[in-house]
Amino acid sequence: MHEARTRFRYRNGQLRPVKRRGKTAAAAERALKRALVQKSKEVAGKKINGDTRFGHVMDLWLADFKAKVERGERAHKSLYDYRDTLKHLRKHMSELTCREAEDAGMCDETLKTIRKDTAGGTRGKSGYSAATRAKTVLSHVCGYAVRHGAMMTNPVRSVETIENGDQEPILVLEPDQRADFIAKLRAECEARAGNKKLGPRAQAWLDLPDLAEVMLATGARPGEALAMIGSDVEPTKRTALIGHHLVRVEGQGIERKVLRKGRRKAINPMYPSWAAPTFNRRKIAAGKGAMFPTWNGQWQDPSNVSKRLNAVCEAIGYGWVSARMYRHTVGTHIVDQGGTNEDAADQLGNTPAMVQKHYRRPKITNTKTAEALESLMDAPDTGS
Repeated sequence: MHEARTRFRYRNGQLRPVKRRGKTAAAAERALKRALVQKSKEVAGKKINGDTRFGHVMDLWLADFKAKVERGERAHKSLYDYRDTLKHLRKHMSELTCREAEDAGMCDETLKTIRKDTAGGTRGKSGYSAATRAKTVLSHVCGYAVRHGAMMTNPVRSVETIENGDQEPILVLEPDQRADFIAKLRAECEARAGNKKLGPRAQAWLDLPDLAEVMLATGARPGEALAMIGSDVEPTKRTALIGHHLVRVEGQGIERKVLRKGRRKAINPMYPSWAAPTFNRRKIAAGKGAMFPTWNGQWQDPSNVSKRLNAVCEAIGYGWVSARMYRHTVGTHIVDQGGTNEDAADQLGNTPAMVQKHYRRPKITNTKTAEALESLMDAPDTGS
């Protein structure tokens, strides 16, 4: 058996070895030339087939997804998340041919390895989220390969279901914690803002308690609350329009995008009277601009705001509170007060099923059911 080898320069500038075998030296050379022709087509962006490297298909799919983002059909954050996920997939599958990557067992093994590699770290991560996102991205890439004739079937459809094990409990700020939390949050933020070295940047700390109240009063996500402008608030009706969200766009900074996170339609919920002073004060200060601007009048970065909130919560003894728990608290409180999942869904701008699964803490002790059980052993009324 003879082997012919050379090096090939890929689009990213890397030189990698290419080798092919044959029964004779001439046969090995012919096989190598065929491989080089195929790789040249890849670099030129031409038609893909079963012998195309799977890493090249990943590149093509990502470019296609990026074009959809630029047309406003997909979210910028999804592009960033999926690009990071592809880094995990490339480690295991980029050098495979599409024909080799079509093996469901290979895909299944890759997803399990990604879950294992991403487990641990902060907050006891199990790797579940990374594995499920990798499964989604891998399915999209394979779907692209199927549509362009490089695969016959999408192998991800046959991989084993990724189980979450024991789901994390839905944590909320309980009734006896809420006033205490806001009071301590405000005191800590005022103390941090008192640092004279911060100058006008101290406003970033003073914004946090008001932002927390706005999220607890509406159920808005951080990026949605930060996208609100003065005209979104209608004090006479006590309503706040939530119809935009903030995202970071590479090379452009923070931008205000139409619709809520996930391209969901705008909602216009009423806010409670206890939050009216905050909304009124913020509306007057904002005018036609942002209700929570940076010190120099720009949009705040939701990621940076969440980090500041986490730091303050840790300092005041509420380190377990994260941005999503304000939304959990709103959904849970509505149902605890006699509302339905549908009522909570209207406030949060979601579906009843999503409220039940993600935004409502199940009752451990339900007084209504206890009252109903009082009659369990009662003898039936025969009418005699």
